[in-house]
Parts: sequence; structure tokens; C-alpha cells
Amino acid sequence: MKVAPASAPGRLPALGVGLLLAFLLLSAASAPADTAVLTPDGTLYEVYPARYADVVPSSAGSTDAQIPVLVLRTSRSGAETEQEIINGTLDSYEEGSVSIEFDPKTGTLFVAYTKFRGLMADMHVALRRGAAWMGEDILSNQGLYLSINPKVVVTRQSYLDFDGEGGTTRKWRTIFSLVWWEESGPSQARYAAVFVEDGELSLSRIAAYNLNALGAAAGTTDTGGLPLSSFIYPSVQRDPSTNGGVLVTFANLALRKQQVVQITFPDDITALSPPGAVAAPEEALARAHVPIGRSLGTGRLPLAANATADLGAIASESGVTTYYWFVEGALSFSRSDEDETAAPKRIPLRPSLGPDRALGLVRELAARD
Repeated sequence: MKVAPASAPGRLPALGVGLLLAFLLLSAASAPADTAVLTPDGTLYEVYPARYADVVPSSAGSTDAQIPVLVLRTSRSGAETEQEIINGTLDSYEEGSVSIEFDPKTGTLFVAYTKFRGLMADMHVALRRGAAWMGEDILSNQGLYLSINPKVVVTRQSYLDFDGEGGTTRKWRTIFSLVWWEESGPSQARYAAVFVEDGELSLSRIAAYNLNALGAAAGTTDTGGLPLSSFIYPSVQRDPSTNGGVLVTFANLALRKQQVVQITFPDDITALSPPGAVAAPEEALARAHVPIGRSLGTGRLPLAANATADLGAIASESGVTTYYWFVEGALSFSRSDEDETAAPKRIPLRPSLGPDRALGLVRELAARD
């Protein structure tokens, strides 16, 4: 698979050296929940960073032994654990934050990860079907760039298409929705989708979109006076009220607000085609892959969140975001519709109330909006 070249180098005026280093440090690790996925048949997939010699012991002592890689560990019920190097990570560059998803309908494993190239970090995707890997860079905006903190979810969409015999037919497609934070002059969250249609996986149609624009609130962005933890963690989740759509919550620094955007895709290719058509022209197929954004609301940024903790976010259909983070033996959370002076709430963790159960309670609370 051909890998798209990175954008031409340029100047990154929005980031000073201190902020740049802070970004690299903050994005160096992923939350455990984002690096593992369990499939319906009980197979557990895990992604973790390692050195080449950890996976290929015979390379110990060679010049390749210390090459940084990402490893996929596969654990199937009743079978021996397997390990393999993830496509695109066997090189001299360090990988950063990771997010992983699996689509049981098509048997597709999706891994999104960042790769550090000197002072830049770009976004990569690797997909595995059967024993075959495919990989692609996602082009950043022009200039120097930092792409960090990916999050991915998978949805299924029903859509109407031509049947090749003069009629129409109802089909299904898989959509992997990916969000991440990018510094490339503007400071903003971005979105890209990968489709599996008619059993075919194609990376040639990947396009990245600025979420500020999808939320109809683009403009000059401003990070002045904001802690990093208040804006570098976009999040995406399935939206059961739509046909294969998602809810994205992110910091829109053109507004200096948290924004929730609903993203869907056209579900009738025949309606995108000229009258009398019996097959979809290329233009209609392209339009079927263009996201439709609708802003559901804005609120305050999580300014009171602990700056050293990874921040999670849950969006509601009413446009409210619930933020959460673990720190000092507790789960803290706050909401985007609270007053700026409101203090975070705190759930103490104990043997009878572990992290998963506490987070489940917060998710239930967020879902009531």
C-alpha cells in the first residue's frame, strides 16, 4: 500500500519550545482502554510499544534490536498468545498515543497511532483483515504539525445503492470514525473516516476535516492562558439516534468553548446521482463519503481538570459534555454546562467501587441529558 507523503515542512508559530515538549510528553502514552479491544468471539487484541528485539529475540545484539515498534498481541480463548509488529511501525521513529477498534461484521482491526518525526508528529492508521495489513498516513494541514491523542469508534450504516440491474438495493457499510488533536498553525481537532463497503476496504478515499469547520464555527484559534489538558483531548462515540453516525466533543478554540457536533453521512447514493442514472457516477460516490456536521451545543472548557491526567469526555445528544479524569485515588468529573467557578465532583475509589464501576456511573449520569 502506498503511503502518502507528509506535508511540506514550514513554520509553527503557535507553539513555543516549552509547549512543544509538553505536547510530546503528554501524548507519549495512551489510556489502557484505548489500547485493547475484545471481540464477540472472546479474542482480545492489545497494542503496546516495544523494541524489535522484544518481538524477534534473535535480533538481540544487532543494529536492529533497539528499533521502536508497536506490537499487536492477540489472545484467543484456548490458544497460545500471538504477537506481531503493526504495519508501518518498523522504522527509526518512535510511536506515541494509540487507539484501537474492531468491526466483527467485516473482521477488520483498526489501529490509529501517532509517529514522531523529529519536532513533528503525524497521524497513521493501520488496518488488518485476516493476515493482511494495510496502512496509510493521514495528511496534516500545511506547515510543521503535531498530531496527537487519536480516538476511534466503529459504526454500521444502511444505505441505498443501485443494484446493477436497473433497480436499487439496500446495503450496509462499516465506518471507522477517527478524531485527533492537531497543532499546525491553527490549534484544532480533526476528523477522518475509513469505509468498508461491499466487503472492500479502501484507504484511497481518506480525507481529513477540521472539526471547527464541520461545526460551522471556524476562525482564528487562540490557546492563550489555557492549560493543555483543557483542549488537547477530543473524543468520539457512537450516536444511536442516527444511521451510523457519531457524536464528537472537542475544544473549539475559535470560540474558546467545548463543542459537540453530530456527524453523519449520506445514506442514499441514488439521490446523489443524476435523474435516470442506473449506476452511481464517481461524483456521487465521492459525495457519499463527505461528512455532514451539525452542532448540538457549546459549553465551558474543562479548565479545572487536573493538568497531569488524561482527560476523557462523554457527549450527550443535548450538546452537553461530561469530562472525567482519574487522580489521587478518585474519579473526578465536571460538565460543560456548569458555571465557570464550579468545582469538579469527586468519586472516591475503594475495593467495592473500582475505576470501571465509577466510570460506568458517570456515563449513566451523562446519558440522562
